[in-house]
Order: sequence, then C-alpha cells, then structure tokens
Amino acid sequence: MIHPVAGYVRRQQPQFLFAPMILTLDFETANGDAGSICSVGIASLGGGEIEREEILIRPHDSCNRFSCFNVMIHGIRPDMVRNAPEWSDVWPRIAGRFAGNVVAAHNAAFDIGAFRRVMELYELPLPEFPYFCTCKLARRLWPGLENHRLNTLCDYLGFRFEHHQAGEDAAAAAFIVRRMLEATGAADWRELLEKLRINPGLVSPRGCVGCRVVPKGKSW
Repeated sequence: MIHPVAGYVRRQQPQFLFAPMILTLDFETANGDAGSICSVGIASLGGGEIEREEILIRPHDSCNRFSCFNVMIHGIRPDMVRNAPEWSDVWPRIAGRFAGNVVAAHNAAFDIGAFRRVMELYELPLPEFPYFCTCKLARRLWPGLENHRLNTLCDYLGFRFEHHQAGEDAAAAAFIVRRMLEATGAADWRELLEKLRINPGLVSPRGCVGCRVVPKGKSW
C-alpha cells in the first residue's frame, strides 16, 4: 500500500526519500575564533548514498594564526593553507548546495556559529536553510551510551573514520543520520525530528533560531 505523507511517498517497507537533500557540515578552525576556518567538510545524503568533499581554507587575515592546541587536534598547519583559497572564494562554489536543502552537524551550535562568524567576517549575506544537530538527536535515540561524541557514536554504530578531519567528520554525521532514519523508520528528516521531539533550527538573513529539544507536554 502506498499513501502520501507530508508531500512524500511512504511505503510499508522503509524507503528513505531525501527531498530536500541532507547536507552534513563540519568546520575545523585555526584557533579559538569561530571564524578562523581552515577546513570545511561537506557530505550529502541522497538515496542512501553518502558523498563528501573537504576543502582547505586560508583563514581570514584578522584571525589567521594557528594555536598549538588546534593544530594538535586536526593536524592542519599554516604552511598547508598558505596558498589555499579564502572563504570568500570557496563560498560561491558551494553556496548552491544549500539552496532548498537541510543542513545537519554534530554539535551544530559550533558549526553553525562558525558559519555565521565567517560570513560576517567577509560581509557575505546569510542564506536561508533549516538545520538540526545530530548530537541532540542521538541523545534522544540512544540515551544509554556513555556519551554522544562523534567518535563514540561511530564506534557504537560500526563506522570507521578519521576523527577531526572535516570531510571524514561530515561523512560520519551523514552516516549517523542514515542510521537514525533506519532505527526510527522515519521517511525523511522532518519525520525523524518529530519522532525524537527536536525542533529544527533556522539560518536566515532575518535572524537565526537554534535547534532545540521540545519539552515534555509541548507540541512539536
């Protein structure tokens, strides 16, 4: 039996329909300034397949300094990005992927914060897209885990990746989303968030709203 649900077609056997496409995003930064982006990873989840890309970025001149702590985490050194494009060159190449799609990130507050900060540094207008945090969803779906860090979840779910590499982290987040859809039987990201009682966030030129848990007794 086939019947429409919220504009999608849902079958008795789960078939996940990625309309809009789910993009997972991960940033690595050179230092404590959220806008000091030195790498971006983008993965897309469509039809169950995960495609990913990683781009090294030279941080904005105002925050182009690398802390030993950050280098220790992600391994990106100043010489590796000396001739890399800046965000103002990268954004026009990837902006089209955000149009009409939803963005997910693990600990989305950091990645969305970095995105907003770097757009501000280059005086670029914010696009509009909904987003959600895979960490918040994981806490609701798998509450018994020791913690809900990206590497802990991937160990639990059997996904091998190289942590703190932007492309790898983005792919890991996409894999987690796919497993969440399978575990809940949700047909799309909206139904997934509804089942786990998470309100999506929104990035918009008019202002931004955070992704948040729906309190008990409140409607989604």
